[in-house]
Amino acid sequence: MTEMTRQNYPMPGNELGRLHCLRQLQVLDTGIDPAFEQIVELAKSMFRVPIVLISLVDEGRQWFKARRGLEERETAREHAFCNYTILSRELLVVEDAHDDERFCRNALVTAPPHIRFYAGCPLEMQDGLMAGSLCIIDQVPRVMNAQELEQLRMLGATTAALLNQYRTAGALRDISLELAQTSEIVEKQRQELATQKRLVDCASDLAKIGAWEIDCSTGDLLWSDGMYALHEVGRNFKPSTSSLKQFYPPDDFRRLMVHVTRSQETNQSYLFEGQMITSKGNRRWVRVAGQVELRNGVAVRRFGMKQDITEEKLALEEIKRLAERDPLTGLRNRAQLMARLAEVKRRKNPVSLILLDLDGFKDINDTHGHAAGDQCLREIASRLQVIRGKGRLVARIGGDEFAVVVEGAFDRPALERIAAQILKIASTPLTFNGVSFRCGTSIGIAEHEKGGAFDEAELMGQADLALYTAKADGRNRYAFFDPLMKALADWKVQSIDEIEHALKAGQLELYYQAKICLDTNRVAGFEALLRWNSAEGVRAPGTFSPALEDTRLSLEIGAFVLKSALDQAAAWKELGYDFGSIAINVGQAQLRDPTFTGRLLQGLSLRGLAPHHLEIEVTEDVFLAGGADVISKVCENLRHAGVRVALDDFGTGFASLTHLLDFPLSVIKIDKSFVARLSTRAGATGLVKAIVDIGSSLGVDVVAEGVETQEQADFLTSIGCATAQGYLFHRPQPAVDAISAIGRQVLLPTADRKAAKA
Repeated sequence: MTEMTRQNYPMPGNELGRLHCLRQLQVLDTGIDPAFEQIVELAKSMFRVPIVLISLVDEGRQWFKARRGLEERETAREHAFCNYTILSRELLVVEDAHDDERFCRNALVTAPPHIRFYAGCPLEMQDGLMAGSLCIIDQVPRVMNAQELEQLRMLGATTAALLNQYRTAGALRDISLELAQTSEIVEKQRQELATQKRLVDCASDLAKIGAWEIDCSTGDLLWSDGMYALHEVGRNFKPSTSSLKQFYPPDDFRRLMVHVTRSQETNQSYLFEGQMITSKGNRRWVRVAGQVELRNGVAVRRFGMKQDITEEKLALEEIKRLAERDPLTGLRNRAQLMARLAEVKRRKNPVSLILLDLDGFKDINDTHGHAAGDQCLREIASRLQVIRGKGRLVARIGGDEFAVVVEGAFDRPALERIAAQILKIASTPLTFNGVSFRCGTSIGIAEHEKGGAFDEAELMGQADLALYTAKADGRNRYAFFDPLMKALADWKVQSIDEIEHALKAGQLELYYQAKICLDTNRVAGFEALLRWNSAEGVRAPGTFSPALEDTRLSLEIGAFVLKSALDQAAAWKELGYDFGSIAINVGQAQLRDPTFTGRLLQGLSLRGLAPHHLEIEVTEDVFLAGGADVISKVCENLRHAGVRVALDDFGTGFASLTHLLDFPLSVIKIDKSFVARLSTRAGATGLVKAIVDIGSSLGVDVVAEGVETQEQADFLTSIGCATAQGYLFHRPQPAVDAISAIGRQVLLPTADRKAAKA
């Protein structure tokens, strides 16, 4: 239960009990504690945020026991995000404070430190009572994944445990002082002290804490029962400063003595963390705290506590391991890869970055299941260990992507040897549940040769561009970054942006090129061709091809082309023109869209058009791409409905003759490159005639593209090619001009043609 105060922030229903418990911790306004400092440092590195706080919510303020990235030691409570965190045991995550009504007007959001992202884990002292929170803060919006949320919970639990140990340690110090005074107290109080000692011993056992004290006048060292238990020795053991040496590794003992000596010289307290070895040979992490009791400025007693913090250390180490390692393969993760690049930059050393992506990994997952995919990743990670060495780091950075950092003098032949080794590693067959399979890899390499400052993200981007080039060049190979790759990538981004703007601004238009029946010289149909009416003039698709390859934008352009072609067909039909059909080019993204077939057929029906009024043209590479079965099924459904399906640019892809039997085709279009060679390249005439014969034997129409001379048209007619298109007959034109080709003789008689040339 919560209630709102006049300060307009929520307050827990158990506020009084919470504040009482917070006071008992005896931690407010205390000095720097290495344990808490270690937690905020680890959190800052783990989550890569500028600000980390261990915030304790006091009555009118929030006070920071440890902090990174913030100068202030405390702020007014009315501004504390932690007011909401302490209301429950759940994490509080604010992805963007500007969008959160609770915080958008908060002074810590509108003014420095300008908080945009906040995630806090409540620090529970006892059942339902929260001291404050461990919180991470950024000045940009962020989203946390499940692994990060779990890591924050673990760090919060460790912080809460330390706070509760603070309370136990404080109680022990108070009781120790009280015990020291009992020698001057009457017998009646001795019984009370005995009871208190039993309570202390019980608390010490639970917290793995022991108390000690040294009488400065005699040098006698006294231990509580907890100290004997920590060292795993019997009560007959005589503790002394000299006998302690046997319990510590040499380096740790020397460090402890530095603290002790400094405390003896300055009469200041100290805190030490290190390792000890018990009498039974068990290695433990311990925290030793020392205090001094002064009388008239003279030390009369030195006392303190010793705590076994092994579990705490192991928990922190596990958190650190989870933060640095990929859980599936055990390799370093992306965060560690970027951290290593940052270290190299600080050292001003040359560095090379190798990125690799497994080819065919999706097919392994789809065919053999994700268990096989996981085994594949683990096996590849294991094999990559052979390329580890001085100055190298191997990481899995996500999915089926791996990376190798090579620090040191630039040596391209050495990098080529590493790349060749990786190609061999990836191509070696793998076995899972008795089934053997293989995958390849594509590799991109970026180099920073001169040392000094460089941008880690930019180097990663360069390697990624090289990787993309290796994939585009056929996969299972490597490529080095070249500045031309960046220029090409920038052009692609610019092209996509420009065409997206052109589409919204109405600058895209369909031009139409007539297809001519060679026997009658009349229009058999039109092909719709996309044009961009840019400020520099009318531009063909070849000048903005990246926009057509972008999945999202190609769908929007495809929808525009379909609607425009259908609208034009309906307009021509209404005017009484016999235009035959309009052919549109359809890409892979459209054919994979489950709504495409329905929208196309519905568009025909709504405009009163017959299915044969529309023809779709699909290139070989679309038919042969991944998921070809789905694409073939869509085309089959359309052809069955009466829509003609054409195989565009036949002969330029990788389709074999057997594929022609599988593809649901109505038309084969001979690519213009074959037509252009009819009079210049031996064998071209035979190849074109063979394609026409194949079309005839399959019962599909054949259209020759790129016809520019009468000699080409005559040859095509002589071998039985029924239809052609090209500049000889008709250039692509806007619809208002293209319609003039309908209803008239497109080719002039021979005599008239000669006269026209004259």
